[in-house]
Amino acid sequence: MFGFAGKLLRVNLSKGETKQELLSEELARKYLGGRGFAARVLYDELRPGIDPLSPENKIVLASGVLTGTPAPVGNRCLIASKSPLTNIWGDAAFGGWFGGELKRAGFDGVIVEGISNKPVYLWINDGQTEIRDASHLWGHETGPAQEAILSEVGKARVLGIGPGGENLVNYASAISELRFCAGRSGMGSVMGSKKLKAIAVKGSKPVAIASREKLIAFTRQINKEIKANPSIATLTRYGTWNNLTPLQRLGILPTKNFQAGVIEGGERLESEAMVEAILTERQTCPNCPIFCRRVVTMEEPYEVSGIYGGPQYETVAALGSLVLNTDPPTIAKAHELCNRYGIDTMSTGECIAWAMECWERGIDLGRPFPWGDAETILTLIEEIAYRRGVGAILADGVRKASAEVGQGSEAWAFHVKGLEMALHDPRGKKGMGLAYATATRGACHLQTVHEDALEAGGPYPELGLDTAMSRKQLEGKAYLVKTTQDCFGTLGDTLGICKFPTNAWRPYTPTRVAQAVALVTGWDISLEELLTAGERIYNLCRMFNVREGITRADDTLPARIGEPLPEGGSAGETVNAEDLEKLLEEYYELRGWDKNGIPTPETLARLGLS
Repeated sequence: MFGFAGKLLRVNLSKGETKQELLSEELARKYLGGRGFAARVLYDELRPGIDPLSPENKIVLASGVLTGTPAPVGNRCLIASKSPLTNIWGDAAFGGWFGGELKRAGFDGVIVEGISNKPVYLWINDGQTEIRDASHLWGHETGPAQEAILSEVGKARVLGIGPGGENLVNYASAISELRFCAGRSGMGSVMGSKKLKAIAVKGSKPVAIASREKLIAFTRQINKEIKANPSIATLTRYGTWNNLTPLQRLGILPTKNFQAGVIEGGERLESEAMVEAILTERQTCPNCPIFCRRVVTMEEPYEVSGIYGGPQYETVAALGSLVLNTDPPTIAKAHELCNRYGIDTMSTGECIAWAMECWERGIDLGRPFPWGDAETILTLIEEIAYRRGVGAILADGVRKASAEVGQGSEAWAFHVKGLEMALHDPRGKKGMGLAYATATRGACHLQTVHEDALEAGGPYPELGLDTAMSRKQLEGKAYLVKTTQDCFGTLGDTLGICKFPTNAWRPYTPTRVAQAVALVTGWDISLEELLTAGERIYNLCRMFNVREGITRADDTLPARIGEPLPEGGSAGETVNAEDLEKLLEEYYELRGWDKNGIPTPETLARLGLS
């Protein structure tokens, strides 16, 4: 079978056993890898209502059909489980070398079940597997732990957790090679609950390709166009810091816990200013010419190690403007600490912002938490990772923390379904509000194309998105969100490709992605079949959530998003309850869901899910 290793590895930590299972071509073609494989396994094998930190929960780690091949940007891997932060579907995709290495080692995915009675790590070496003692690594930060593992196994790729995962921080991350983060929804915490410190993998077997020479020529052409694309050029220069200047000027840079969309002194956080202030080096993922990864190394005013990479846009906003911090070195140090401890930068920043607003409003959490204070930010990161003091409350996430503290603090706890909200204020991007409300893991910004990219015209004629669309309008947003959730969001995380060159006005179009899949697999596969697969997987994740009790009542937004932005390029804009209800009505109809947000039997039958 071309494009796949053809096997899944099942690891039972309770029994200390591993076994290999054959991957059927039917499963491969219907679900394609990544999120598709994870959704099928977790829906089939988890009973509803389990505790995410119990032995009954499972972890699925899966590469996509394009991962590890010469296809453009085929370098992504996905980890999924029932989330301890949200108690529904949880997943996180990450780049780097791990996914391709796993496939070359002989496996398209790993299923981890049970709980070990002692800390362990999994060693996968060219088809051979071993569960090794990790007692000597428990308590170590991600960097020293990875260094120790590599000293034992030699050259390999490591996905591991830090103290955040060990201490069951609900938004602990799993981190590959210290800088490629599976950050959202607490996958590191599930690993920690299983006493799984890391997975190390080494592989040397090339992935079989149906039309290798044609694929290489195809990739060369795409990469040539990527290098010439002006939109991608900003990613090369700034990384995702390219968002900072536009969002500040549009008035939708989340500021002071979403109290505003513009930050005073924001010139220090603008794209070029960040480059000049802290950028040390640019890095990239396998088979990618973009070089969007930031690396920051500093000695003063903080010691920051470049082995942990550097902050991306979401981190700069979460640990910068959201907490009224405009100091780039402090943001760089905060990012490094989160990677060392293994906790999600986005949820961490939102929990700190919530605590700061509590202090501002007179709620006593034990000590002052002044806005923008560097010492407070850095100290709280450590306290969260080790569940010390107020960090024990914040480590549960803003939904649980605000429910415990009460006193009205729920009103400034920004989450959807328990996942802290991404750092794009939806009041100035109405479709993003609908995406937050309906995304399978909660308030995620990575599952739909951002509509400000459509203001210049329609970049996806093959998807029916061929006309201009204002970011402030409601019309057309339900179609935009539904369509790109299936394609850009779900397929990206399923096929194992980076989303950047598939975004609007960039050369890796949906039609070309389908061509890449055909060249890799040899299948006569159309864009229509791929889009149906994306829709199938999205609905299967929704059914996972429905089984856990999710209904229309949960497809909502924080109350403050219904209040107008006070100033800036989106002053007066809002997504109120009436607007959201209109969007949901249209969205559900397009999806083939009933009035309560549940896929109808007819929809499930059409998608082969009945």
